[in-house]
Amino acid sequence: MIEICRLTKRLVDPNENKLPDHLEQIKVFSMAVGHGIGTVDFVECIDKIEEDEYLELVESCGEYAKFKLGNLSRYFEIEVFPEHAEKLVHQMPDCKLKEYFLELQEGFIVIRKSI
Repeated sequence: MIEICRLTKRLVDPNENKLPDHLEQIKVFSMAVGHGIGTVDFVECIDKIEEDEYLELVESCGEYAKFKLGNLSRYFEIEVFPEHAEKLVHQMPDCKLKEYFLELQEGFIVIRKSI
């Protein structure tokens, strides 16, 4: 199964809901992993696609879209930012994924493959 996820929130306000000191240290540490202090990506699953359907979609795309979307089988996760989406929509057949890319103005979409 392939999950389509969208960024819903990017920053956590350090003053929001002040935690006890020992929990605040855990929060700061967890926020520092991967992005630097103060930034956490919150994504929500907005759709799911069967793997066969996804592969069929990729095969009907143009060269750039085949490369970008086809990397899912290699990396198990792809991030699509607005600049990528702008290129992808011109090389994709009409489908729900293309609609998500057309709606993407900021943030990103993550396509994940179940392991």
